[in-house]
Amino acid sequence: MAVAHPRAAKRHRVPDDPEVIYEYALKQGWTDGLPVIPPTPARVRRMLAQVRLKPDRVVARMDPRAGAATVERIAVNAVMAGCRADYLPVLIAGVQAVCDPAFNLLGIQATTNPVAPLLIVNGPIRQKLGVNSGRNALGPGARANATIGRALRLCLLNIGGGIPGAVDKAILGMPGKYTFCSGENEEESPWEPLHVERGFRKGESTVTAVGAQGTNNVLCLAGGADATLALVADALATLGHNNVLLGGGNPVVFFSPGHAKLFIEQGFATKQSVKEFLFERSKIPVDRFPPQEVLPTHPLSERVIVDGRVCVARRPEDILLVVAGGPEPYHTTLCPSFGDTWAVTKRIPE
Repeated sequence: MAVAHPRAAKRHRVPDDPEVIYEYALKQGWTDGLPVIPPTPARVRRMLAQVRLKPDRVVARMDPRAGAATVERIAVNAVMAGCRADYLPVLIAGVQAVCDPAFNLLGIQATTNPVAPLLIVNGPIRQKLGVNSGRNALGPGARANATIGRALRLCLLNIGGGIPGAVDKAILGMPGKYTFCSGENEEESPWEPLHVERGFRKGESTVTAVGAQGTNNVLCLAGGADATLALVADALATLGHNNVLLGGGNPVVFFSPGHAKLFIEQGFATKQSVKEFLFERSKIPVDRFPPQEVLPTHPLSERVIVDGRVCVARRPEDILLVVAGGPEPYHTTLCPSFGDTWAVTKRIPE
């Protein structure tokens, strides 16, 4: 008789009725509030067949409870979220990314801030799995985006112990705490993709995790590249953003393919040139800040201050640019950073 490994997921017997299963999952605290797919042994086995790792392999320890994120437990949460079996390698890489010490998962799981991990998928696996990087890339409609992001949230809940109200102290939260995942539209981008910029080969597939406070739409209907970037810089220069108040992290800007091409046509040949424009134009005069320290633990004197102006990031390179969304050069999306976290990129084995 086979003996279960010591970290094996527990088994529960529940009547084969969707409503009963849903209510049972709610009572156990396994779900984000939405219905789940029952993680039967057969479904979990199909998921595990997509990777060469042993089910009891601990790929990370997930804060705040330092839960053992075994391959099997990750697969269980992937099934519940509605993932296809071949999404599992992306989710495993995503778990490794958020559990990297640079990401500061403990702070993100327990804060009153609405922050959530934003996953950005790069490389050939995007097309293989149908990860949306086009119209509505951060919205509904794509199974891969919706369920990979949701599966990570279920892992944060069930493995990491980020229980809403008890540990997750978000004042209001935000929709990205259900799912927050997009691909980058590398085919329509005139620039090098995010993962290449971060040291990977173009033919590799990666997932980048960013601690993001939410989304802020910037309407850029008229004007050229300078006008568009001026509007985005103004959105970056918001006193209440955590990356401003804490002086760190990686704010993310999503540009449509139309905007990226406009920038190229009007003199911004590289991502770096755009980053430097945004970094310079988003500096905030010190006298705009309240006279008292808003965050005594992170006094204003610790910010990067140049000529009496506070920088929204430590350096231009810390601003992440991603090309995604519909083709029109109408809207950009800013995702401010949690501030006390750094983006982490992990390779997805294929």
